[in-house]
Amino acid sequence: MPDTILTILRHGQTPANVGGVWHGSTDTPLSELGHAQAERAARFVADTRSDAVAIYASPLQRARHTAEPIAAALGLELQLERGLAEYDLGAWEGKTYRELNDEHQLFQRMAVDPDWQPGGGESARQVAHRLGGALQGIADTHPGERVVVVAHAGALTLALAWLVEGDLGVWRRAMDNAAVTDLRMAAPPELLVFNETSHLADLEP
Repeated sequence: MPDTILTILRHGQTPANVGGVWHGSTDTPLSELGHAQAERAARFVADTRSDAVAIYASPLQRARHTAEPIAAALGLELQLERGLAEYDLGAWEGKTYRELNDEHQLFQRMAVDPDWQPGGGESARQVAHRLGGALQGIADTHPGERVVVVAHAGALTLALAWLVEGDLGVWRRAMDNAAVTDLRMAAPPELLVFNETSHLADLEP
């Protein structure tokens, strides 16, 4: 039996992305560019990964609205999975990345203690296990097939560090809006493609 391939996309651009604000579990919409990115991603996935048998997304609207045109292009029914939601920073949601870094030392403290819960929200380890577990569960449901997953950069960064590297502190690669990544769910999982953005090349930022 071949391994399951997860084709993973980060959602399209949001106003919070433009403003450098952490929205985490806050249900923010796509920007106009974000919707255009979603349409481009849909055509790209349909052209290059038409063998996908299912598509799952975080229930937050920025992921859902990115996934909907992809589902339509593939002729699949979109399934929502709560485990794919973004990292919840509790009372610190809505702060800028600069505030989180300079005033709260978010990233430094996360690196030192993966069980620390910033803003009373989730810890890095909780997020990695939640989203990593969701990815593994999706793979187990579709053995040997390709499945599309639409989620969020922060949570995906932690989940990929845990799944691929086995260490939350060593992952330094970020996913761009509407970028495409292919993850082979082997033992251990293996990245086949990371952060493919060629389908977005001529869109205005």
